[in-house]
Amino acid sequence: MLKMTIIAGTLFGGVALAHPNHGVNNGDDFRMNTEVNVARKPLNILGNWRVSVIEIDGAFVRVPESSDNVELQIGSNQISGNSGCNNFMSAYTTSLNPQILHIDAGASTRKMCHPREVMEFEDAFLRIFAGDFAVEKNFEGIILVRDNVRIYLVR
Repeated sequence: MLKMTIIAGTLFGGVALAHPNHGVNNGDDFRMNTEVNVARKPLNILGNWRVSVIEIDGAFVRVPESSDNVELQIGSNQISGNSGCNNFMSAYTTSLNPQILHIDAGASTRKMCHPREVMEFEDAFLRIFAGDFAVEKNFEGIILVRDNVRIYLVR
């Protein structure tokens, strides 16, 4: 019979964990099923998304109410959408573990936008919406994360 060590307490919320005695190696490894030990399943990023908010250096920048919705359509190898007033498109590639979205510098239409805050938001969005972004899940959708920028996308 294997001698088992049982660890329980408030640290683990009252859940008991069993681990084979450290001196015994019968070929069976015991590992907790944690994110470290399990490869993450890639998030499905394809489809229609709306930018809900952008965080830059910890400050939240909301989409101006007077603008059109800032929307993205992510297809296979191309992102297109509306950046508040103008349309844009860009190519992208992905890698896994961790899931990275590499967005190429894109193109956009250049019509004047009113009021001025819409044009300022759109210029800022298009400047930051290129490069390598980690893709993270949150309770409402996904977050594209790069350095000091977080772009929150919802369906």
